[in-house]
Amino acid sequence: MLNISRINNTNPLLYTAPKNIRTSSVSQNNSVTIPETLSKITNENFKAYIPSFKRTNKTETNTQLPSPEEQLRTVKAKLDKNSQIVFNRLERKGILTDNSSNDGSTVLENLYKIATEPRIRGLNDSQIISEVIKALDNPSSITQKFGDIPDNVAQEISQETGKAFPGQARNVVSSSCVVASMEFNLASRTPAEFARFALGLSGQNYSVEKNIKMSDIADGTVAGLWMLREFNTDYKISNNWEDVSINLSPDRNAIVRARVQTSYKDPDERSCVDVLIQSALLNLGSQNTYNALTDERTGKFNPDKSGLTDFEKNFVEEVVFGTPKISVVYQNLDENGYLKGYNCQPEETLQHILKSLELGHNVIIGYTHIDNENRVDGGHEITIIGYEKDKNGNGVFICNDTDDNIDEPIRISEAKLLPLIHHAGISKEALSQNDIIVEPWREILQEFQNSIKQS
Repeated sequence: MLNISRINNTNPLLYTAPKNIRTSSVSQNNSVTIPETLSKITNENFKAYIPSFKRTNKTETNTQLPSPEEQLRTVKAKLDKNSQIVFNRLERKGILTDNSSNDGSTVLENLYKIATEPRIRGLNDSQIISEVIKALDNPSSITQKFGDIPDNVAQEISQETGKAFPGQARNVVSSSCVVASMEFNLASRTPAEFARFALGLSGQNYSVEKNIKMSDIADGTVAGLWMLREFNTDYKISNNWEDVSINLSPDRNAIVRARVQTSYKDPDERSCVDVLIQSALLNLGSQNTYNALTDERTGKFNPDKSGLTDFEKNFVEEVVFGTPKISVVYQNLDENGYLKGYNCQPEETLQHILKSLELGHNVIIGYTHIDNENRVDGGHEITIIGYEKDKNGNGVFICNDTDDNIDEPIRISEAKLLPLIHHAGISKEALSQNDIIVEPWREILQEFQNSIKQS
């Protein structure tokens, strides 16, 4: 039996985050409380708190678009010779006709719209298309590396914003490993959705709409409503109280950052598309508090200025992929960040990961760096995309790391990686009924629901 708990022994609704772990959980000084207005909601009257809208169902085929042949010609005309080679390779692989997007549109249809519809001022449609097809051809090329801002551009930004903003050193490492991993999953698992994100976020609406089910993010409508409100989400709910439309948008400073990467991008830095997608996901997870110029966030769920907690990560992943996830914490750390043990046996951890892979889900994990005193002094997020046995019969994880300067998957032995896994986003359907998962937000929701019953 698996019994995962990230609660403090003295208070079951508080968790003290280990020092230097960006992807831990809710800290004791930033505990989550149920808003007073929401605590008054009952199962009978909660509908009054939900904005309604008339939902339109989009068809998979857009009859207003020209023929696929004309779309191909139009997109190709935007590309240089090198990008045309990549584009032709995607066509041969059948990726251009992939329609794994949220609205049923294909990769080609979204690329065509990028080529023919207005982009945000300062962004280049040809460059955006080239960046999209490069990522689809090789998702491991996606990076979290920030990119420098030249001194003269930094001065212009300072004058425009009225705030001092110094230039940055080249190849600055961002704390966006979590969302860069999600971006990798978008490109590798759902190419059409990746292209649709690039279309919407670089377009004049500066946003992309995501339609999901309430059950993708919570058990029950009341719990889902609480989650959406706590994350300051821009959402609408249909009359059946199950279909939810969520609007994702980068922070406003991401426009400036994207323009910089359009004009000054170095080979090993984030592309314009990377900037926009990673900002949109970080903004969603940080309750709309992310700043793409400084790579810092605030928000109620994290005392640290960077990254996302595993709680925030889990919410974003559920919204983006429409798949219920459980953020399972495997390492047992004390309040000072010392590793005291594990919350389940290694073979259970392995089975959770393998089952998720078998169901078609990559697994984003947070692993820790352990010093000689068995204390955690940092961590990182990578994606497990496969598993194999070496010639000696030993298990090997196939992984993608958005911060290793390697544009291809890497292999890490099971014996090395498994003990370092602090948490992982496991598909809910990969966990058996015998697995007992206790998460802080689920506990809070349970307390909220209990208060409703008692009122």
